[in-house]
Amino acid sequence: MKSISYLYIFFVVMFIAIALFSCNPAYALDNFSQHNVKAKFGNASIAYRGHKNLDKWMTQIDYKPGKVGYAYRYQENKGNVEHRLRLNSPSLITLGNLKFVPRLEYRYFEKKGKDDFLSLWVRWQYKQKITNNLSGYIWVAPKLSFDQDGRDNGDFSGSQNRLGCEYKLTDNVSFGIFGEKNFDDDWNTKSVFLGTELTFKF
Repeated sequence: MKSISYLYIFFVVMFIAIALFSCNPAYALDNFSQHNVKAKFGNASIAYRGHKNLDKWMTQIDYKPGKVGYAYRYQENKGNVEHRLRLNSPSLITLGNLKFVPRLEYRYFEKKGKDDFLSLWVRWQYKQKITNNLSGYIWVAPKLSFDQDGRDNGDFSGSQNRLGCEYKLTDNVSFGIFGEKNFDDDWNTKSVFLGTELTFKF
């Protein structure tokens, strides 16, 4: 009965997620896709992200010695370089499989005239195991900006939202696919695309 109730909750969440992804008329997929590869080594990991039909890539190093995680990202978008420093909080609220996991992110741009700022991700995530090897998830991450030109501190600056599934191929390798929909500060659609994730554990 417990597994049935979890599956019921999962499908309800998936229904809400699908509604969220299609609530705006601009729901057609963009002409690019995102592809991620990650290697995990104990408390640390390194990741690479590339895009098909888009001149944008990044690499990121994560380290989580305890409950708090730290990350550095180097990103290039059409040749413009950005550096990101991240502080990932542990789950502050847990309701079953639903978790509130905020993140602080400082964005520094090398391009002259591009404003550096701090962002707070108000991130809620839900993950549900479907079979021994398959799980589904959704996360919704509204963002609040600080010290950004043209905005007051704490202003809503957009939301990043993802719906996906992950399949465990072996004990050390997993593969996932996802759809991501991003909104601007007026909840207008900025992008909708599909992506993949390949993860190795060492």
